[in-house]
Amino acid sequence: MRIVLEGDGVTLRPFAPEDFDVLWREETRDRGDFETAWAADDDRAKERVRARVEQSGTWRDGRVLDLAVVVDGEVVGDVQARRDPAYAPAGLFDLGIGLFAARRGNGVGTAAIRLLTAFLFDEEQAVRVTLSTDLDNAAMRRVAEKAGFTQEGVMRGFWIVPDGPARDYALYGRTRADHAAG
Repeated sequence: MRIVLEGDGVTLRPFAPEDFDVLWREETRDRGDFETAWAADDDRAKERVRARVEQSGTWRDGRVLDLAVVVDGEVVGDVQARRDPAYAPAGLFDLGIGLFAARRGNGVGTAAIRLLTAFLFDEEQAVRVTLSTDLDNAAMRRVAEKAGFTQEGVMRGFWIVPDGPARDYALYGRTRADHAAG
């Protein structure tokens, strides 16, 4: 099944082969304030990104769905849904998103998260969808709240960073009941 989701001026679709160069350029340029950009000569990372592009639009290994975020015909980032049937019961999903710097702060992230979340509840029988972000990532925390997620707690020492103490992350959730209530 080829997944294409549209709404609020945003399209989520599988990456096309020609999108690789754009995605790789951005992954080596700017991954935001909370992640380090990959080195342009990191062949291992480049192959991981290439695999994401090639397998985009399907549940890779039954666990990860990667989609391009497109605005006005231009790829402006990516969004992922993750599930791990070996670890969690069916119907539990976790989201991730990465927007290119020029498109942050314009509602694109909120629209993308809303589209993917609705798809998970409506088509993939989600019972619960979560996302998490660095406690200091105020922009992503606003996206989560605008997309109907509720902060459920703080995961202390959650994200390991190379040059400092582990970072605390805010955990957000949305349930099937939340989705049904609108």
